[in-house]
Amino acid sequence: MKNETQAFHLAKMMQTHTRYPMYELALPLVSVRSSKLKKLNVDDVILTGFNTLEFVLIDGDIICANVLFKQMENAHGTEISYLLEDTIKQYDSKKYEILKISFGTVQSKVLEVGHTIDITHIDLEKVSLVLEDKMIAEGTLVKVDEEIAIQIKKVN
Repeated sequence: MKNETQAFHLAKMMQTHTRYPMYELALPLVSVRSSKLKKLNVDDVILTGFNTLEFVLIDGDIICANVLFKQMENAHGTEISYLLEDTIKQYDSKKYEILKISFGTVQSKVLEVGHTIDITHIDLEKVSLVLEDKMIAEGTLVKVDEEIAIQIKKVN
């Protein structure tokens, strides 16, 4: 019994210990009308305005890199296409809010152009919609008229 407890605590400790810096994998930020977000319901669809699946790596309030989806041999990955340090700006607008569409977190030892990050542990169909550091909804990626969109599955 004592060995099981020690093993459980060791496993829990290792899960919280990160070897490499963590980044949030998200779609580029989207501007959405505030009134639409307040009336958000299950099965609503939010159009993103993107035709291709491109991502950004975010560390807190800083967008660190643009990354592109890359099919690897037996896995999915992303390749860093452009490095930047851009602060996420919150606009003083009563009509629009900046929405973050997040897939989860990834670890990367280095951030340099051409570096590939393995994302096989991330379900690319499930996303979280985050507004001002609060998750407001969960959804799935869908395609509407050749445009990437989010279909809402759960509203918080």
